[in-house]
Amino acid sequence: MRAYFDALLRYFEFSGRSSRAQYWLFELTYCLITLGAIAADYYTTHRLPDHEHPTFFIAFVMIFHIVPNVTVTVRRLHDIGKSGWWYLLYFVPLGGLFVLIWTCRRGDPNQNDYGGPDTGRPVQPAAIDFEARFGRAVRMGTDLPRPAAGFDGQTIATQRFI
Repeated sequence: MRAYFDALLRYFEFSGRSSRAQYWLFELTYCLITLGAIAADYYTTHRLPDHEHPTFFIAFVMIFHIVPNVTVTVRRLHDIGKSGWWYLLYFVPLGGLFVLIWTCRRGDPNQNDYGGPDTGRPVQPAAIDFEARFGRAVRMGTDLPRPAAGFDGQTIATQRFI
Protein backbone atom coordinates (compact mmCIF):
# COMPACT_ATOMS: atom_id res chain seq x y z
CA MET A 1 0.00 0.00 0.00
CA ARG A 2 2.89 2.37 0.73
CA ALA A 3 4.16 2.05 -2.83
CA TYR A 4 0.69 2.95 -4.14
CA PHE A 5 0.37 6.03 -1.96
CA ASP A 6 3.94 7.06 -2.74
CA ALA A 7 3.09 7.03 -6.45
CA LEU A 8 0.01 9.14 -5.74
CA LEU A 9 2.00 11.60 -3.63
CA ARG A 10 4.46 11.96 -6.50
CA TYR A 11 1.56 12.53 -8.93
CA PHE A 12 3.33 14.87 -11.38
CA GLU A 13 6.93 13.98 -10.56
CA PHE A 14 8.70 12.59 -13.61
CA SER A 15 12.21 13.00 -12.19
CA GLY A 16 13.92 10.47 -9.98
CA ARG A 17 13.71 6.72 -9.85
CA SER A 18 11.22 4.07 -8.71
CA SER A 19 12.31 0.58 -7.76
CA ARG A 20 10.95 -2.58 -9.33
CA ALA A 21 9.03 -3.45 -6.16
CA GLN A 22 7.53 0.02 -5.93
CA TYR A 23 6.39 -0.11 -9.56
CA TRP A 24 4.84 -3.56 -9.38
CA LEU A 25 3.15 -2.97 -6.01
CA PHE A 26 1.58 0.17 -7.47
CA GLU A 27 0.37 -1.81 -10.50
CA LEU A 28 -1.00 -4.61 -8.29
CA THR A 29 -2.91 -2.16 -6.11
CA TYR A 30 -4.22 -0.38 -9.20
CA CYS A 31 -5.49 -3.71 -10.58
CA LEU A 32 -7.20 -4.55 -7.30
CA ILE A 33 -8.87 -1.13 -7.18
CA THR A 34 -9.98 -1.60 -10.79
CA LEU A 35 -11.52 -4.97 -9.93
CA GLY A 36 -13.30 -3.33 -7.00
CA ALA A 37 -14.63 -0.63 -9.34
CA ILE A 38 -15.89 -3.27 -11.77
CA ALA A 39 -17.66 -5.01 -8.89
CA ALA A 40 -19.18 -1.70 -7.74
CA ASP A 41 -20.33 -0.94 -11.29
CA TYR A 42 -21.89 -4.39 -11.62
CA TYR A 43 -23.61 -4.02 -8.25
CA THR A 44 -25.11 -0.63 -9.19
CA THR A 45 -25.99 -1.22 -12.88
CA HIS A 46 -26.30 -5.03 -13.03
CA ARG A 47 -24.15 -5.22 -16.15
CA LEU A 48 -20.43 -5.46 -16.80
CA PRO A 49 -18.67 -2.43 -18.30
CA ASP A 50 -17.28 -2.67 -21.84
CA HIS A 51 -15.05 -0.51 -24.02
CA GLU A 52 -17.93 1.34 -25.61
CA HIS A 53 -19.85 2.05 -22.41
CA PRO A 54 -17.67 2.23 -19.30
CA THR A 55 -19.67 2.88 -16.19
CA PHE A 56 -19.02 5.55 -13.58
CA PHE A 57 -16.72 3.81 -11.10
CA ILE A 58 -14.40 2.22 -13.64
CA ALA A 59 -14.18 5.47 -15.64
CA PHE A 60 -13.34 7.42 -12.48
CA VAL A 61 -10.63 4.94 -11.44
CA MET A 62 -9.08 4.90 -14.90
CA ILE A 63 -9.04 8.70 -15.28
CA PHE A 64 -7.69 9.22 -11.75
CA HIS A 65 -4.80 6.78 -12.33
CA ILE A 66 -3.66 7.88 -15.81
CA VAL A 67 -1.03 10.37 -14.61
CA PRO A 68 0.39 8.32 -11.69
CA ASN A 69 0.65 5.29 -13.96
CA VAL A 70 2.66 7.27 -16.50
CA THR A 71 4.91 8.91 -13.90
CA VAL A 72 5.72 5.70 -12.03
CA THR A 73 6.53 3.99 -15.33
CA VAL A 74 8.80 6.86 -16.38
CA ARG A 75 10.59 6.71 -13.02
CA ARG A 76 10.90 2.94 -13.41
CA LEU A 77 12.53 3.45 -16.81
CA HIS A 78 14.89 5.94 -15.16
CA ASP A 79 15.82 3.26 -12.62
CA ILE A 80 17.17 0.99 -15.36
CA GLY A 81 19.00 3.89 -17.02
CA LYS A 82 16.57 4.59 -19.88
CA SER A 83 14.99 7.89 -20.78
CA GLY A 84 11.34 8.42 -19.89
CA TRP A 85 10.65 9.12 -23.56
CA TRP A 86 10.77 5.34 -24.11
CA TYR A 87 7.28 5.33 -22.56
CA LEU A 88 6.02 6.44 -25.99
CA LEU A 89 6.64 2.87 -27.20
CA TYR A 90 3.19 2.10 -25.77
CA PHE A 91 1.78 3.90 -28.81
CA VAL A 92 3.67 1.65 -31.26
CA PRO A 93 2.29 -1.81 -32.06
CA LEU A 94 4.04 -4.36 -29.83
CA GLY A 95 6.16 -1.54 -28.36
CA GLY A 96 4.50 -1.93 -24.98
CA LEU A 97 6.05 -5.39 -24.80
CA PHE A 98 9.51 -3.82 -24.66
CA VAL A 99 8.43 -1.47 -21.87
CA LEU A 100 6.93 -4.42 -19.98
CA ILE A 101 10.19 -6.36 -20.25
CA TRP A 102 12.19 -3.31 -19.15
CA THR A 103 10.00 -2.81 -16.08
CA CYS A 104 10.86 -6.36 -15.02
CA ARG A 105 14.63 -5.72 -15.16
CA ARG A 106 16.69 -5.09 -12.07
CA GLY A 107 17.44 -1.42 -11.47
CA ASP A 108 20.88 0.12 -11.72
CA PRO A 109 22.50 -0.29 -8.27
CA ASN A 110 24.75 2.74 -8.79
CA GLN A 111 24.17 6.40 -9.43
CA ASN A 112 22.98 7.05 -12.98
CA ASP A 113 21.83 10.11 -14.95
CA TYR A 114 18.52 10.15 -13.04
CA GLY A 115 19.78 10.01 -9.46
CA GLY A 116 20.78 7.50 -6.85
CA PRO A 117 19.20 4.09 -6.43
CA ASP A 118 15.75 4.06 -4.90
CA THR A 119 15.31 1.88 -1.84
CA GLY A 120 11.67 1.17 -2.67
CA ARG A 121 10.53 3.06 0.41
CA PRO A 122 8.15 5.97 0.05
CA VAL A 123 9.53 9.46 0.36
CA GLN A 124 9.14 10.62 3.96
CA PRO A 125 7.97 14.21 4.33
CA ALA A 126 10.34 16.45 6.21
CA ALA A 127 9.40 17.13 9.81
CA ILE A 128 8.14 20.64 10.43
CA ASP A 129 9.75 22.51 13.29
CA PHE A 130 6.70 24.39 14.56
CA GLU A 131 8.60 26.24 17.24
CA ALA A 132 11.06 27.69 14.73
CA ARG A 133 8.29 28.48 12.25
CA PHE A 134 5.61 29.95 14.52
CA GLY A 135 7.44 30.78 17.74
CA ARG A 136 7.00 29.36 21.22
CA ALA A 137 3.94 31.48 22.02
CA VAL A 138 1.67 29.57 19.66
CA ARG A 139 0.39 26.61 21.65
CA MET A 140 -2.87 24.78 21.50
CA GLY A 141 -4.80 25.20 24.69
CA THR A 142 -3.17 28.23 26.23
CA ASP A 143 -5.54 30.55 28.00
CA LEU A 144 -2.95 33.29 28.25
CA PRO A 145 -2.77 36.25 25.92
CA ARG A 146 0.08 36.26 23.46
CA PRO A 147 3.13 37.52 25.36
CA ALA A 148 5.38 40.31 24.20
CA ALA A 149 8.99 39.79 23.13
CA GLY A 150 11.33 38.61 25.89
CA PHE A 151 8.82 36.40 27.68
CA ASP A 152 9.67 33.44 29.87
CA GLY A 153 8.82 30.29 27.87
CA GLN A 154 8.14 28.26 31.04
CA THR A 155 5.12 30.39 31.91
CA ILE A 156 3.10 29.16 28.96
CA ALA A 157 4.29 25.57 29.22
CA THR A 158 3.16 25.27 32.87
CA GLN A 159 -0.23 26.92 32.41
CA ARG A 160 -1.54 24.89 29.50
CA PHE A 161 -4.93 23.31 30.07
CA ILE A 162 -4.72 20.63 27.38
